Amino acid sequence: MAAADPRRPEYHPVVADPIDSMQLSPQQAAHEASMAEVEETLLNIEQAIRRADRAHRTVASRGGDANLTLALQEALGELEGTRKALFQATYFASDQQRLI
Repeated sequence: MAAADPRRPEYHPVVADPIDSMQLSPQQAAHEASMAEVEETLLNIEQAIRRADRAHRTVASRGGDANLTLALQEALGELEGTRKALFQATYFASDQQRLI
């Protein structure tokens, strides 16, 4: 290994990983991990919405069974409602515990 040049300053990255540089409490770390799970779930719901929309358009354009078209349309609406409810319940939730 070559010796460091004394005329050059030691390299320090300008941008550090924000999570590594933060001192998170156990509660904050648990919250961050939980929110990562929520984000992944929302991503999967978004993908399901896109797939259901594509299936609905395909079945409708091919003159498919009306029951299939209606079922896909209903599933699409339910998925969109689920996405909205999860988003609002997690990102806009208050500190108070929800009663179900």
